[in-house]
Amino acid sequence: MIRYLGFITVSIMFLLIVGCANIETDSKKFVPSDTDIVNRNNGDIKNEIRLKEFIKNTETGKKDSIRVVAYTKEGDPILTDLTYNGEQLEITEDTTRDEYGSGEINTFGCEKILVEGNKYSIIGCQGYETPYYLAEGN
Repeated sequence: MIRYLGFITVSIMFLLIVGCANIETDSKKFVPSDTDIVNRNNGDIKNEIRLKEFIKNTETGKKDSIRVVAYTKEGDPILTDLTYNGEQLEITEDTTRDEYGSGEINTFGCEKILVEGNKYSIIGCQGYETPYYLAEGN
């Protein structure tokens, strides 16, 4: 009987420890690839040259694709995959790693990427009346 109570006590303590532990979520584990364009909240854009190359390819009709990883102020990544098939710009936005976001993956067509100084936006997107924010550098 004492062994049985000891086993139950240890089991309950184990479950409480595991249940209360600060388990890291998938959003915190995401690591961008070396080829991703990364825009953190400090104004630096990693691989900005690759982003500019992609924009040039969309203007000249050359097929291309990239991924932009932008971080929320809480540090959660939002993934935006851009694909240009030579005619149409397609955007896939993944907010499943954003704790406060919609938690959805949406795909929509857009007209073009607009560059205003160091700010990159996408305009003419289906379902977006305002430009779709992509990245902003220093």
